[in-house]
Amino acid sequence: MFDLRQFAALAPDWYLRLQYHHELDSTNDEARRLAEAGAEHGTVVLSDHQTAGRGRRGASWVCEPGDGLLFSMVIRPSFPKTNWSRIALAAGIGIAETLNAKWGVRAQVKWPNDIYIQDKKCAGILTEAREDFVIVGIGVNVMSAPPSENARIEAIAVADVVQSPVSREMVLAALLAGIMTEVDACAGHFEAQLERLRKSCYLTGKRIKFSAHEKEFSGLVRGVGPDGALQVEVDGEVMSFSQASEINVL
Repeated sequence: MFDLRQFAALAPDWYLRLQYHHELDSTNDEARRLAEAGAEHGTVVLSDHQTAGRGRRGASWVCEPGDGLLFSMVIRPSFPKTNWSRIALAAGIGIAETLNAKWGVRAQVKWPNDIYIQDKKCAGILTEAREDFVIVGIGVNVMSAPPSENARIEAIAVADVVQSPVSREMVLAALLAGIMTEVDACAGHFEAQLERLRKSCYLTGKRIKFSAHEKEFSGLVRGVGPDGALQVEVDGEVMSFSQASEINVL
């Protein structure tokens, strides 16, 4: 069970914005319901267990109670909607850099919405935009990683690579601060964020196979473009993809 007293001592401001549940259908769905009812910017929904948790493109996110963190944040951007697509990348940067700074792990962003450590998936991000808010849903393997349902993707937990004692309460307190700092800054400081993203981009230099524009592609990842799109060399031509799915490293 998540220790609310420990979390309140670690992050008193975030504790006041936290909605904690033992079980929910989906933290993203509950955060959306709260946002539609007027929940403020920075409201956090945390659940020990989800009965209908989901990842990107309808994939499921599996996590045993007590093993990881399943939470969603209500974001009410103060910048134009044309820039809301930056939020997922900003959240990824916030997670990776927080893990690196606090625990010395080499976390990388697997564009556009996963965090990898030692070539294994540690966290995933799912953003859902509505008329005047964005829900950022995040799943992080903290104490242990569940068996992967996808043979291509191995999982890893923060505790697997950290020498000092770690807790879900410590990780959540650190991640919320790191994510919100990056999300709030992604409108005016996106170029600087991209420079940091390029240094930690897991896919750069790797050959990948993926889906985009209802087609299958394969090619060599050259990096991240000025708009945050993935740049991939396909058949000798560098192409930019603002959206892609089923990205597999060959």
